[in-house]
Amino acid sequence: SADREWAVEELMEKGESVYNTACVACHQANGQGIPGVFPALDPANISLEDHINIVLNGKTGTAMQAFGAQLSDADIAAVVTYERNAWGTESGDVVQPAAIKAAR
Repeated sequence: SADREWAVEELMEKGESVYNTACVACHQANGQGIPGVFPALDPANISLEDHINIVLNGKTGTAMQAFGAQLSDADIAAVVTYERNAWGTESGDVVQPAAIKAAR
């Protein structure tokens, strides 16, 4: 639900599940991607706002598709939170579903 605030632990758990369903094939289980084909998911290389935009709308000229029509606000908030805080890349960024709802 986009109407409630999620705990970080909830977002990370849901985000891992979404990642393993929608993202792992390209970005790999460790988030390192495939060099030259799919980028590693390193929050130091992309702003939070750009990250959300790319997940929602895809990225022109790349294989990154838009997930805005396929995933709920909670799914996108969770997977972005997970991607920004997994694999030793803890950015501390936490995205709530309300922020995704507002970004649509």
